[in-house]
Amino acid sequence: MRKSVLLPALAVAGGIVGLLVRRVYLATGFEVGTGLPIPHAPALWAMALVAVAVVVVLAVLSAGKHRNFDRCYAEAFLPRSPLCLTFQLAGVVLLAIGGFLALAHWVQSPVTDLGQRTVSIAWAGLGILALLAAAGIYFVTLKMRRGQPILTAWVTLPGFAGCLWIMSNYYESWAANPVLGQYLIPMLGALLSMLACFFMGGFAFEKGRVTVTLTLALAGGALNLMSLADGLPLADTALYLGMTFYLLASASALADSDARPEAAPTCSAHCETCAGCAPMGTLPPKEEKKKKSGGAAS
Repeated sequence: MRKSVLLPALAVAGGIVGLLVRRVYLATGFEVGTGLPIPHAPALWAMALVAVAVVVVLAVLSAGKHRNFDRCYAEAFLPRSPLCLTFQLAGVVLLAIGGFLALAHWVQSPVTDLGQRTVSIAWAGLGILALLAAAGIYFVTLKMRRGQPILTAWVTLPGFAGCLWIMSNYYESWAANPVLGQYLIPMLGALLSMLACFFMGGFAFEKGRVTVTLTLALAGGALNLMSLADGLPLADTALYLGMTFYLLASASALADSDARPEAAPTCSAHCETCAGCAPMGTLPPKEEKKKKSGGAAS
């Protein structure tokens, strides 16, 4: 089986197994009367072992000799299969829904007598960035499918959205919950998702690391699925699912591109007029254009 199918499938399978084990832990790992965590509960160790095993297996399978993708982001992450494209678009829709719900969560929060909202403003920033990240993923995917140059600043937005995602949950729930077993998996899922998005964005700036990117994207997707066992709010549920679809689709596209022989990127026809994957997809500097036009005239 091709790695582009095997790796995401293993991540999903590991995430579902972890979700079931986490459900058992949340149901049996706390005292009935007080709600305090039971020290050394078997389900806690089982949950930790499943999470570690999933990450280690995905890391081992992602390792090996890989192609050099320094030339173009589209060369690495072009979704060629219909299933991969469907997952990518599903991630777009869910991230947009999560962004809208996060923004609504902040807007609808009560205001104190001092004029401050009871919900951190990080939720407003998260909503805006999640909507922009969804739009960026959509436009970048559309451009890649058409073989057109992309504005590479778009590929950094999911990572920045991940930063605010962690901040928002930290201020509202994780900091107020001293039980490590309750917030560790959701925190790790969001953290791995953020790191995966940043490493994916690195491909647009000649900093591609295939093994690390595959490991983070696949592990982030698996732990995000495990986090769904917590019965999260709708905004978080949409963001965890959206990130899962986006990361697994990107990992599948990267594994597929890595298995293909080296070739010119899909947007190579534009290389003479576009700086490729330079920041913002900028055109060559004006001085270079003048030199070229002057040389052609002479």
